[in-house]
Amino acid sequence: MVTLQTIGFEVLTEKTKDEFQKLWDEYSKKIENKLKNVEAAKIHLKEHNHGGKTKFSIHAVIDYSGKSLKAEAVDWDLKRTFHKVFNKIENEIEHAFHVSDQNKSKNR
Repeated sequence: MVTLQTIGFEVLTEKTKDEFQKLWDEYSKKIENKLKNVEAAKIHLKEHNHGGKTKFSIHAVIDYSGKSLKAEAVDWDLKRTFHKVFNKIENEIEHAFHVSDQNKSKNR
């Protein structure tokens, strides 16, 4: 299980925190399957208020084997922003390790 550190989540409602936890459970399993030796994850949430509208930015860092992967996403919708940042992490893993290519060669 990945150790998760969240920063800036105190502004979220309990419902939103629960929604995040469900998303984290889903994506953390995917990340752990693709990336072995995951040590920790840090998710930093920032709110930016622009004339009554709130924009969210999320910075994520995944530490593994003494290295780290970073991703960030910005959007007006919080849930979409979470999805974006987790998808970017998955893409970073794919780019760094070509995980899907390895799986294809195993299936031959």
